[in-house]
Amino acid sequence: MSSEKLIIDWSSKKIIRPQSLGNILADHIRDLIVNCQIEPGSLISENDIAAQLNVSRTPVRAALQKLEMERLVQIIPQRGTFVFEFNEQEMRETCEMRQILEAGALQLALRHDRQALITLLRVHLQHGREALQNAPETYREMDAAFHMAMIESSRNKELINSYKTSINRIRTFLNHLTKTPEEFQSSQDDHEAIVELLDQQQDEQAMEKLEWHLGGLQRRYQEKNPGRIPAIPSE
Repeated sequence: MSSEKLIIDWSSKKIIRPQSLGNILADHIRDLIVNCQIEPGSLISENDIAAQLNVSRTPVRAALQKLEMERLVQIIPQRGTFVFEFNEQEMRETCEMRQILEAGALQLALRHDRQALITLLRVHLQHGREALQNAPETYREMDAAFHMAMIESSRNKELINSYKTSINRIRTFLNHLTKTPEEFQSSQDDHEAIVELLDQQQDEQAMEKLEWHLGGLQRRYQEKNPGRIPAIPSE
């Protein structure tokens, strides 16, 4: 047996930790909420989830607590866990926050590398066209990817993290209110116009178009006028 010391660069070996069951369940429930398969205000039963998935209540509770931190659910003692609800004021404030984050991200991205941003956004425009032509129900994913591309092109970690913290509530609002092929096409048309203005270096007009585009969520809410969804009373 050799007496030479074995030298291994352990830092080059990445250990991939498996996701906890609680995180897996949180991802699954989050997708159901964001994609409107669980309606706002719905009661989510720990017992039902645990029984249907044949798991204990502990990881289910951990998953719901994680989603409460993301403000996707509200846990009320002795009452249960409810999917978050929204009203016109919250819709307006959410739209305003999103406009600030995306406009700031776009300004930073243009400052870093205008051409790289435009090239990237054109790729996402093509993905949007293909979705509308072949499978309109998948357009929501293309829409989300277009906006995330702008955010991540800012190269600002704080901005990106702030956006990711709120994006699931925003996507829930959007998916709840945007459902028809015509509404998807309108979104795509706005994306096309924004990129074209950036390519022509008409940045001020592009910012105005982006603000108009993001304000569409609130306009849709007002047009459809579903009425104020009553908040769940606390104990």
